[in-house]
Amino acid sequence: MDRRIYKLPFGKDKAPDWICPTCCNGVLRIMDNTFHFEERTLSKDAHSHEAWEPEWIEYVYSCLLRCSNDACGEIVANNGIGSVDWYSGYDNNETPVQEWDEIFSPRYFEPHLIIFKYPDETPPEIASEIDQSFSLFFSNPASASNHLRISLEHLLTFLKVKRQGTKKGKRFFLSLHRRINLIPIKFEGLKCMLLAVKWLGNAGSHAKKEITNDDVLDAYEIMDAVLREIFDNKSKKAKALAKKINKKKGPK
Repeated sequence: MDRRIYKLPFGKDKAPDWICPTCCNGVLRIMDNTFHFEERTLSKDAHSHEAWEPEWIEYVYSCLLRCSNDACGEIVANNGIGSVDWYSGYDNNETPVQEWDEIFSPRYFEPHLIIFKYPDETPPEIASEIDQSFSLFFSNPASASNHLRISLEHLLTFLKVKRQGTKKGKRFFLSLHRRINLIPIKFEGLKCMLLAVKWLGNAGSHAKKEITNDDVLDAYEIMDAVLREIFDNKSKKAKALAKKINKKKGPK
């Protein structure tokens, strides 16, 4: 996962190397004559303020992106916000100059980007929550983190970790923390990673500290590793092969 492409702003002439969400091979490129941006009304009104600075400028933008893979050619709608910042470069005489330049940050994609490619074997109820998380990543990191937490609940259910306990004859729902501690011994090595996803999901739900895109990317990296450990057939086959070799202490 190249975290930079999901964090850095970009110029109106070239988008980051966002991967096509349909074929997961091509790179999305801004289609000619589709990038449009305008300054917001409140931003325009602020120009009359005696302390006004260009940093106060706020834009909204929209554009269409096309997959660079000719066999795919998917079209993705994208919109977001913008501002201005110093741009350092050189003029025609190779003299260093600093100029104001428009920069932009995405808020929505349709279809949404696939920030990490989960295994094809991932159960649909888990995949659905991860996709919801991806769709909210740019606009609402807290909600994105919370959906990933929900996917973790579904993962534990898939692993047959019970959801309810009994106390004095009465049933009650187990907390996510307790459920993680009940994970089957076979997957006990994942407990540390599952707890990390839980803590970040909790932060997205009700923590005082605002959760950032970096925090959500941390959760994605961990969840990616967890899902590959559980569902990636290549990983399973390699482990099964290693087990046979270890048992024979040589060629199987």
